[in-house]
Amino acid sequence: MTSTHKVPKKITAILAVAFLLPALYIFGLWMKVFSQDVTPAQKVVEFTDHFPASISDYKIIMYTSMACCLIAMVLAAKSFKQRLLSLRITMWLIVMIASLIFLLDVFQLF
Repeated sequence: MTSTHKVPKKITAILAVAFLLPALYIFGLWMKVFSQDVTPAQKVVEFTDHFPASISDYKIIMYTSMACCLIAMVLAAKSFKQRLLSLRITMWLIVMIASLIFLLDVFQLF
C-alpha cells in the first residue's frame, strides 16, 4: 500500500516566503554595498564581511541565494491553485521576485 501525503498549499506558500527572505536579505546587502563609491574588489570584501567566516566566499553566498530563489519559486508555483485571489497574487509576485533575484545572482557571478 502506498500512502500519499499532501502538504497544504498554505504551508507551501509560507515556506516560499520563508525561502525568499534570505535571498532578499543577500540582495539588499549587495545593493547597499554596490551603491558605495569603492573599487569592485573592495565591494566584494565589504559584502563578504557581513557573513560568518564559514560562508565568507562570494560564490558560496551567491549559490546559496540562487538555491533559496529556486526553492521559493517551486514552492510558490505549487501554491498557485489557491482559491484566495490575494494568495495567488502573492505567490505570483514571489515567483517574479525570486526569478529576478536569481537572474541578477547569475549575472553577478560573471
